Amino acid sequence: MASTPRTDLGTGASPHTGTGFLTAFRRLARPPETGSLLGMLAVYVFFLTFAGRIFASAPGFASWLNVAAEIGIVALPIGLLMIAGHLDLSIGAVIPAASLTVVIVSGHYGAPDLVGIAAALAVGLLVGYVNGVFVVRTEIPSLIVTIGIMFAVMGLTLGIAVLLTGSTSTSITPSAASKAMLGQFVGGMFQVTIFWWALFAAVFAYVLHVSPWGNWIYALDGDKISARNAGIPTERLTIGLFMASGFCAAFESRVASPSSSTRSCA
Repeated sequence: MASTPRTDLGTGASPHTGTGFLTAFRRLARPPETGSLLGMLAVYVFFLTFAGRIFASAPGFASWLNVAAEIGIVALPIGLLMIAGHLDLSIGAVIPAASLTVVIVSGHYGAPDLVGIAAALAVGLLVGYVNGVFVVRTEIPSLIVTIGIMFAVMGLTLGIAVLLTGSTSTSITPSAASKAMLGQFVGGMFQVTIFWWALFAAVFAYVLHVSPWGNWIYALDGDKISARNAGIPTERLTIGLFMASGFCAAFESRVASPSSSTRSCA
Protein backbone atom coordinates (compact mmCIF):
# COMPACT_ATOMS: atom_id res chain seq x y z
CA MET A 1 0.00 0.00 0.00
CA ALA A 2 1.51 3.31 -1.10
CA SER A 3 2.00 5.94 1.55
CA THR A 4 0.93 9.52 1.08
CA PRO A 5 3.67 12.14 1.50
CA ARG A 6 3.20 14.24 4.63
CA THR A 7 3.25 17.99 4.48
CA ASP A 8 3.87 19.93 7.66
CA LEU A 9 1.86 23.16 7.58
CA GLY A 10 2.18 23.90 11.25
CA THR A 11 5.07 26.37 11.16
CA GLY A 12 4.69 27.82 7.68
CA ALA A 13 8.47 28.35 7.54
CA SER A 14 10.61 27.76 4.50
CA PRO A 15 13.65 25.53 4.93
CA HIS A 16 15.68 28.31 3.23
CA THR A 17 14.65 31.06 5.62
CA GLY A 18 17.69 30.61 7.80
CA THR A 19 20.10 30.83 4.88
CA GLY A 20 18.40 33.66 3.01
CA PHE A 21 20.25 36.37 4.89
CA LEU A 22 23.60 34.62 4.49
CA THR A 23 23.03 34.20 0.76
CA ALA A 24 22.18 37.87 0.35
CA PHE A 25 25.22 38.87 2.40
CA ARG A 26 27.53 36.69 0.28
CA ARG A 27 26.21 38.28 -2.89
CA LEU A 28 26.73 41.73 -1.40
CA ALA A 29 30.24 40.95 -0.17
CA ARG A 30 31.36 39.26 -3.39
CA PRO A 31 32.50 42.41 -5.28
CA PRO A 32 36.00 43.57 -4.26
CA GLU A 33 34.69 47.09 -3.72
CA THR A 34 32.60 45.86 -0.80
CA GLY A 35 35.68 44.80 1.12
CA SER A 36 37.19 48.24 0.68
CA LEU A 37 33.98 49.88 1.83
CA LEU A 38 33.70 47.67 4.89
CA GLY A 39 37.33 48.34 5.76
CA MET A 40 36.81 52.08 5.47
CA LEU A 41 33.72 51.92 7.68
CA ALA A 42 35.57 49.85 10.28
CA VAL A 43 38.44 52.36 10.43
CA TYR A 44 35.99 55.26 10.59
CA VAL A 45 34.03 53.67 13.45
CA PHE A 46 37.29 52.95 15.31
CA PHE A 47 38.46 56.57 15.22
CA LEU A 48 34.96 57.87 15.83
CA THR A 49 34.77 55.76 18.98
CA PHE A 50 38.07 56.98 20.43
CA ALA A 51 38.20 60.54 19.04
CA GLY A 52 34.61 61.46 19.80
CA ARG A 53 32.77 64.39 18.30
CA ILE A 54 35.90 66.15 17.07
CA PHE A 55 36.52 63.46 14.47
CA ALA A 56 32.92 63.67 13.23
CA SER A 57 32.98 67.48 12.95
CA ALA A 58 33.76 69.42 9.77
CA PRO A 59 37.35 70.24 10.86
CA GLY A 60 37.82 66.59 11.75
CA PHE A 61 36.68 65.49 8.30
CA ALA A 62 38.96 68.07 6.67
CA SER A 63 41.98 66.89 8.67
CA TRP A 64 42.00 63.49 6.98
CA LEU A 65 40.08 64.14 3.79
CA ASN A 66 42.58 66.74 2.53
CA VAL A 67 45.45 64.29 2.98
CA ALA A 68 43.45 61.39 1.54
CA ALA A 69 42.70 63.41 -1.59
CA GLU A 70 46.38 64.11 -2.24
CA ILE A 71 47.30 60.45 -1.82
CA GLY A 72 44.22 59.29 -3.71
CA ILE A 73 45.10 61.17 -6.88
CA VAL A 74 48.34 59.18 -7.11
CA ALA A 75 46.82 55.92 -5.86
CA LEU A 76 44.18 55.74 -8.61
CA PRO A 77 46.53 55.05 -11.55
CA ILE A 78 48.75 52.91 -9.34
CA GLY A 79 45.69 50.75 -8.66
CA LEU A 80 45.15 50.24 -12.38
CA LEU A 81 48.82 49.38 -12.81
CA MET A 82 48.59 46.79 -10.04
CA ILE A 83 45.52 45.25 -11.70
CA ALA A 84 47.60 44.98 -14.88
CA GLY A 85 50.41 43.31 -12.92
CA HIS A 86 52.82 46.24 -12.66
CA LEU A 87 54.19 48.69 -10.09
CA ASP A 88 55.49 52.24 -10.40
CA LEU A 89 57.91 53.35 -7.71
CA SER A 90 59.25 56.26 -9.74
CA ILE A 91 56.41 58.52 -8.59
CA GLY A 92 58.49 59.26 -5.51
CA ALA A 93 60.89 61.13 -7.79
CA VAL A 94 58.31 62.47 -10.26
CA ILE A 95 56.49 64.51 -7.62
CA PRO A 96 59.50 66.66 -6.57
CA ALA A 97 60.79 66.79 -10.17
CA ALA A 98 57.48 68.12 -11.48
CA SER A 99 57.16 70.54 -8.58
CA LEU A 100 60.65 71.91 -9.18
CA THR A 101 59.88 72.19 -12.90
CA VAL A 102 57.05 74.60 -12.15
CA VAL A 103 59.27 76.67 -9.89
CA ILE A 104 62.10 76.87 -12.43
CA VAL A 105 59.88 77.64 -15.44
CA SER A 106 57.48 80.05 -13.75
CA GLY A 107 59.57 81.27 -10.82
CA HIS A 108 63.13 81.46 -12.10
CA TYR A 109 62.34 82.30 -15.73
CA GLY A 110 59.09 84.19 -15.08
CA ALA A 111 56.82 82.24 -17.44
CA PRO A 112 53.05 82.18 -16.72
CA ASP A 113 51.92 79.66 -14.15
CA LEU A 114 49.99 77.66 -16.75
CA VAL A 115 53.17 77.22 -18.78
CA GLY A 116 55.01 75.94 -15.71
CA ILE A 117 52.17 73.56 -14.86
CA ALA A 118 52.08 72.28 -18.45
CA ALA A 119 55.84 71.69 -18.31
CA ALA A 120 55.47 69.77 -15.05
CA LEU A 121 52.73 67.57 -16.50
CA ALA A 122 54.91 66.97 -19.55
CA VAL A 123 57.71 65.79 -17.24
CA GLY A 124 55.34 63.33 -15.61
CA LEU A 125 54.13 62.03 -18.97
CA LEU A 126 57.71 61.69 -20.22
CA VAL A 127 58.84 59.69 -17.19
CA GLY A 128 55.77 57.47 -17.51
CA TYR A 129 56.47 56.92 -21.19
CA VAL A 130 60.08 55.95 -20.48
CA ASN A 131 58.92 53.55 -17.77
CA GLY A 132 56.41 51.92 -20.10
CA VAL A 133 58.83 51.59 -23.00
CA PHE A 134 61.51 50.00 -20.81
CA VAL A 135 59.00 47.54 -19.33
CA VAL A 136 57.50 46.39 -22.64
CA ARG A 137 60.78 46.36 -24.59
CA THR A 138 63.07 44.70 -22.05
CA GLU A 139 60.43 42.61 -20.21
CA ILE A 140 62.26 43.40 -16.98
CA PRO A 141 59.87 43.47 -14.00
CA SER A 142 58.39 46.92 -13.55
CA LEU A 143 59.52 47.00 -9.92
CA ILE A 144 63.17 46.97 -10.99
CA VAL A 145 62.64 49.32 -13.93
CA THR A 146 60.84 51.98 -11.93
CA ILE A 147 63.36 51.85 -9.10
CA GLY A 148 66.11 52.57 -11.61
CA ILE A 149 64.10 55.35 -13.24
CA MET A 150 63.39 56.81 -9.81
CA PHE A 151 67.09 57.23 -9.02
CA ALA A 152 67.76 58.54 -12.53
CA VAL A 153 65.04 61.18 -12.22
CA MET A 154 66.30 62.20 -8.78
CA GLY A 155 69.81 62.71 -10.14
CA LEU A 156 68.62 64.58 -13.23
CA THR A 157 66.40 66.82 -11.12
CA LEU A 158 69.28 67.76 -8.85
CA GLY A 159 71.72 68.30 -11.71
CA ILE A 160 69.36 70.34 -13.90
CA ALA A 161 68.30 72.50 -10.95
CA VAL A 162 71.92 73.37 -10.15
CA LEU A 163 72.73 73.90 -13.83
CA LEU A 164 69.82 76.27 -14.50
CA THR A 165 69.49 78.11 -11.20
CA GLY A 166 72.84 77.58 -9.48
CA SER A 167 71.08 76.15 -6.44
CA THR A 168 69.13 73.12 -5.32
CA SER A 169 66.18 75.26 -4.26
CA THR A 170 64.32 78.18 -5.74
CA SER A 171 61.14 80.12 -5.01
CA ILE A 172 57.92 81.17 -6.72
CA THR A 173 54.89 83.26 -5.82
CA PRO A 174 51.81 81.46 -7.19
CA SER A 175 49.14 83.54 -8.88
CA ALA A 176 45.66 83.90 -7.46
CA ALA A 177 44.23 81.84 -10.33
CA SER A 178 46.65 79.00 -9.63
CA LYS A 179 45.71 78.98 -5.96
CA ALA A 180 42.00 79.05 -6.77
CA MET A 181 42.23 76.11 -9.17
CA LEU A 182 44.62 73.93 -7.21
CA GLY A 183 45.03 74.93 -3.60
CA GLN A 184 42.27 77.16 -2.33
CA PHE A 185 40.48 76.12 0.83
CA VAL A 186 36.68 75.86 0.60
CA GLY A 187 35.06 77.15 3.76
CA GLY A 188 38.51 77.64 5.24
CA MET A 189 38.93 73.88 5.77
CA PHE A 190 38.47 71.73 2.66
CA GLN A 191 41.01 71.92 -0.16
CA VAL A 192 40.00 72.04 -3.82
CA THR A 193 42.13 68.90 -4.09
CA ILE A 194 39.14 66.91 -2.86
CA PHE A 195 37.10 67.85 -5.93
CA TRP A 196 39.99 67.00 -8.23
CA TRP A 197 40.25 63.63 -6.50
CA ALA A 198 36.54 62.98 -7.08
CA LEU A 199 36.92 63.94 -10.75
CA PHE A 200 39.90 61.64 -11.25
CA ALA A 201 38.09 58.83 -9.42
CA ALA A 202 35.08 59.19 -11.74
CA VAL A 203 37.32 59.08 -14.82
CA PHE A 204 39.24 56.01 -13.68
CA ALA A 205 36.03 54.27 -12.59
CA TYR A 206 34.62 54.81 -16.07
CA VAL A 207 37.78 53.49 -17.69
CA LEU A 208 37.87 50.37 -15.52
CA HIS A 209 34.17 49.46 -15.29
CA VAL A 210 32.48 50.93 -18.37
CA SER A 211 34.95 51.33 -21.21
CA PRO A 212 36.44 48.34 -23.08
CA TRP A 213 39.84 49.34 -21.70
CA GLY A 214 38.78 47.93 -18.34
CA ASN A 215 38.64 44.35 -19.59
CA TRP A 216 41.92 44.90 -21.42
CA ILE A 217 43.58 46.05 -18.18
CA TYR A 218 42.37 42.93 -16.38
CA ALA A 219 43.66 40.80 -19.26
CA LEU A 220 47.18 42.25 -18.97
CA ASP A 221 47.75 40.42 -15.69
CA GLY A 222 47.00 37.08 -17.34
CA ASP A 223 48.48 35.55 -20.45
CA LYS A 224 49.86 38.52 -22.40
CA ILE A 225 50.39 36.43 -25.53
CA SER A 226 46.75 35.36 -25.56
CA ALA A 227 45.68 38.93 -24.88
CA ARG A 228 47.80 40.15 -27.79
CA ASN A 229 46.39 37.44 -30.06
CA ALA A 230 42.90 38.55 -29.04
CA GLY A 231 43.61 41.98 -30.48
CA ILE A 232 44.42 43.81 -27.24
CA PRO A 233 47.17 46.44 -27.74
CA THR A 234 49.13 45.22 -24.73
CA GLU A 235 52.23 47.36 -25.29
CA ARG A 236 50.38 50.62 -25.93
CA LEU A 237 48.06 49.95 -23.00
CA THR A 238 50.98 49.28 -20.65
CA ILE A 239 52.74 52.46 -21.75
CA GLY A 240 49.50 54.40 -21.37
CA LEU A 241 49.03 53.17 -17.80
CA PHE A 242 52.54 54.26 -16.84
CA MET A 243 51.96 57.64 -18.49
CA ALA A 244 48.74 58.03 -16.49
CA SER A 245 50.71 57.29 -13.33
CA GLY A 246 53.33 59.91 -14.19
CA PHE A 247 50.67 62.47 -15.11
CA CYS A 248 48.81 62.05 -11.82
CA ALA A 249 52.05 62.21 -9.82
CA ALA A 250 52.97 65.47 -11.56
CA PHE A 251 49.47 66.82 -11.01
CA GLU A 252 49.63 65.94 -7.33
CA SER A 253 52.86 67.90 -7.02
CA ARG A 254 50.86 71.04 -7.77
CA VAL A 255 47.74 70.37 -5.74
CA ALA A 256 49.66 69.24 -2.65
CA SER A 257 50.97 72.68 -1.72
CA PRO A 258 50.61 75.23 -4.54
CA SER A 259 50.77 78.13 -2.13
CA SER A 260 54.26 77.17 -0.95
CA SER A 261 56.85 79.63 -2.23
CA THR A 262 59.98 77.45 -2.17
CA ARG A 263 60.89 74.11 -3.72
CA SER A 264 64.04 72.12 -3.04
CA CYS A 265 65.47 68.89 -4.41
CA ALA A 266 68.31 68.63 -1.93
